[in-house]
Amino acid sequence: MNNARLTALSIKNFKSYRDEVTIPLAPLTIIVGPNNSGKSSLIQALLLLKQTLLDPNGYIPLKLDGLVDAFDLRELTFGCPESNQEKPVTGPSFHLEWECPINMETALNKVGLNKNLSHLAEKSGIDWIEGATSNESLTSKTKLKIHTETLQGSTRFSILEITVTIPEKSRESYLLRILPNDKDGPVEWQKQKTRKIQVEYDHFIPYLRIDRSRVGPRLTERAWHDAYLILFEQPLETLKQIIQNLHYLGSHRAVPSSLFKHATTDPLEIGASGEFAAQILHRKQSEIIHFLPTLELSEDGSTIQPHSKVQALPLVEAVNRVMRSLSIHPPLSIKDHGVGFQLLFGDANIPHVGKGLSCLLPLVQLGLFADPLRFSGERGEMTLEEYLEQCDSYSHIAIEEPEAHLHPKVASRLAHFLVSQAMAKRQFIIETHSDHLVRRLRGLIARAEPGGELESWLLENVRILNVSCVDGCSKVEVNHLTRDGWIDEHWPADFMDESSNEESAIYFAKLEKKDTPVAINSAITLLDGDEPEDEATL
Repeated sequence: MNNARLTALSIKNFKSYRDEVTIPLAPLTIIVGPNNSGKSSLIQALLLLKQTLLDPNGYIPLKLDGLVDAFDLRELTFGCPESNQEKPVTGPSFHLEWECPINMETALNKVGLNKNLSHLAEKSGIDWIEGATSNESLTSKTKLKIHTETLQGSTRFSILEITVTIPEKSRESYLLRILPNDKDGPVEWQKQKTRKIQVEYDHFIPYLRIDRSRVGPRLTERAWHDAYLILFEQPLETLKQIIQNLHYLGSHRAVPSSLFKHATTDPLEIGASGEFAAQILHRKQSEIIHFLPTLELSEDGSTIQPHSKVQALPLVEAVNRVMRSLSIHPPLSIKDHGVGFQLLFGDANIPHVGKGLSCLLPLVQLGLFADPLRFSGERGEMTLEEYLEQCDSYSHIAIEEPEAHLHPKVASRLAHFLVSQAMAKRQFIIETHSDHLVRRLRGLIARAEPGGELESWLLENVRILNVSCVDGCSKVEVNHLTRDGWIDEHWPADFMDESSNEESAIYFAKLEKKDTPVAINSAITLLDGDEPEDEATL
């Protein structure tokens, strides 16, 4: 089973992050913190890399126009340093970690199945390659460090470092270092300089090239290049696909139309504002989507159990199923008028059903659309284990302020939806100001059966990142849920305790008012010449 997914993101010298911060990326990562603390910057780092890889001009190191827009790289650099016409100015650094399989048959085909692997092992320093076979699938843990700089207004890389570890074979890591501006040779293998290996770039993804007609199979640099083909090429290609396919829904939502135009091609994304959600619904309304039904509380609200069967339903039917679980009961339907189509909830056109519902629809649709098996298979159901076995990788989804314009009850139930889909190969990064959502996550683990599947999943797969900013520098504190429904390590200040603090203030203020001799209603009564009958009247 291919479990390819991002496992961590580090940034340094990027926007308000002066010092390096590393955040683990779990299947459900929740980012909380005050306004202007740096929460969105964590997502923007990924969006910057995504818009770069989607640009067809592969020679551009970082694309600075798109969802992340800047005049030059210095705008995205901590402190916005002054330009230097003679020396490079250090820019942001990005550090990505991910897991993915390496298909050894594919890898060995790259270097030749008849390769002398003992020679390759000796020259490359990778001892276990000597016993490698083509029927293996190994799990790699890979890290890519991207160091940037600007010179005379132009963005470039100073260093690219790729480290691969194969836990099944060795604890040792293998380091490939790219120095694009080094005239003596851009490539280092295990800190040893190479002379005959060259580099081509697809933005920040390096591809090593060697002239095999001039570098014989017994030479060391040929072995280093073969080792690159075996260990590095597949993980780098996997990272490229992960970043390019990152789904994103921002905090702003597109204004719904009374009549939508037909799409001429299939949209590949919901859109940053959900602007393509309607067209996807229209074109794919009968196509199959796989999803795990939303978690449900028991009738008395005291317990909760996860579903074990993944449903395969047409898209519109799946949307309605989830909407009902979030307490939205008017069914969604699509009415085609030939020149365009309408989205209806019950009998009402979507512009007339309220802002909250039109904001919720693209969010729910995105969680479903991110199904790794979307638009394939037939209607029915399968076990969660069967579904996971069929998925090639996780889908990665970043959402900002999913609670926007939602009733607190619906915002709370979003936690049920997000957990269910995260259990079904969706990896979420959620930036939120909603204590209702986080409080319900705490409620879910508190209600979960002790030692049960849901409790174990929540303990292992939910991370709450507390972002704060002191003296203009952002920092991140990583928290886990506890079995009793609390947050360990760093309780988010002025977030989870705001409601309880206000309730306490109201209670004590009420007690003080009872001791006040004259209240507004009694003052009105006294104007009529009447005395209050008892203390309760006051």
